[in-house]
Amino acid sequence: MEVSGKKLRNYCKPCEQLKTSTFSDGFCSQCAEEMCQRCFDTHKQFKLNRGHILVQSVEAKSKCKETPTFDNCTKHLNEDIKFFCPEHDQVGCGDCMVISHKTCKVEYILEQIDGYKDNEEFIKLTKDIEKYDSEAKTMLGSIRSNKDHVKDINKKFALDVNIFRDEMIAHITKLSDAMLKYGDDIMAADMKKIENLEEENKRLVDETNGMRDTLQSEVDQPYKLFISSLSYKQNLHLVRDQLERIKANNKIETYDFMPDCNLEQLMKTCKQLGVMHKPNESGAALREKTVKANRATPMTKDQCSQTIQVTKDQCSQTNQSLLDRQLVCKNLIIDGDLISCAVKAKDDCGLFIDKYTVSCDDLATFEIEIVSIGRGGYIAIGVVPDDYPNNLLPGFGKDSRGYNSDGKVFMGSKSGEKYGNKWKVGDRIEVQM
Repeated sequence: MEVSGKKLRNYCKPCEQLKTSTFSDGFCSQCAEEMCQRCFDTHKQFKLNRGHILVQSVEAKSKCKETPTFDNCTKHLNEDIKFFCPEHDQVGCGDCMVISHKTCKVEYILEQIDGYKDNEEFIKLTKDIEKYDSEAKTMLGSIRSNKDHVKDINKKFALDVNIFRDEMIAHITKLSDAMLKYGDDIMAADMKKIENLEEENKRLVDETNGMRDTLQSEVDQPYKLFISSLSYKQNLHLVRDQLERIKANNKIETYDFMPDCNLEQLMKTCKQLGVMHKPNESGAALREKTVKANRATPMTKDQCSQTIQVTKDQCSQTNQSLLDRQLVCKNLIIDGDLISCAVKAKDDCGLFIDKYTVSCDDLATFEIEIVSIGRGGYIAIGVVPDDYPNNLLPGFGKDSRGYNSDGKVFMGSKSGEKYGNKWKVGDRIEVQM
């Protein structure tokens, strides 16, 4: 006769393992095994087994029908998983409990599984599985959207590069190819990142689907449902951590091609086709840097992270372009009234010195508009003598005056006085000195 996956036995189970045939005197209801009296007496000597009861044959058969097949312990292959430690949320055989949980209050699994599928903890576990499964699927949609977005960004970038390249003379083609390769490298890196995230997320979806399917298939098998639930409860922590990491990494940087508007003037010395701009890029990495407008405005590379617009009525020379008026122009790109900088070395600065000169009794007027500000950018405008150092901000050195983007005025000293607010995008700065 076969019940619940286990046959009724007429012989003592422990004796059978010792290759001895001994008739059973009864059935241990807790261990679900036939035993002779001698084996049962020995069995009860262990602390975990002292409360076990040996029942007679008829009752034993009834108990056997109600007892599920136990899983073998992975650490002790000859033992069955029958016990549960609530303190550590772990199951194991009697050896596991004696070795690792001897100070814990161990419970018998068969006493815990009745009605487990209606337990609040199990209900919460299934809801958490559904929650993370839904989040994983939503994240997969976002990843795939970003995958398409990466291609669109690169497509637009390549188009802008090609349009600008077509307007240049023949030898610019080499520079444009280099710039396109730069864009392709970024796309390849982004695509690899997104595809890796996609694969990771697919695995999470498969894992959560597997958890849900397993639990649904074991709803009518309380013992297996209990074992699986404990395992999945711990696995969900890993799923949650992986989802958080995927969320944090599921970001891409957009970039546009920004052509060098002064390329024709710089044709002989130009070493790059334009600027690859990424929104929110740090000042140190952004190639478009701000430099001083009008007069002397030397800066370090870290300071060059803003773009300024010089107005046409600046310095009473509205009939002259900035290119005509420059006395010194270092590391600058000038497009009409727009000044920007692309430094090539760590300690480079941007510098513009106007031909405009004033006598001691005159006042020099400066007006600029802030078009773009990078991270950590710095601008200064002012008047300096002819022999003023090119690496010193106006106002810092002798016989010079300067107004800086930190809102301070400097008069021949590096100790400035508060004059106004810090400059920001859209500000029009007008100063008389």
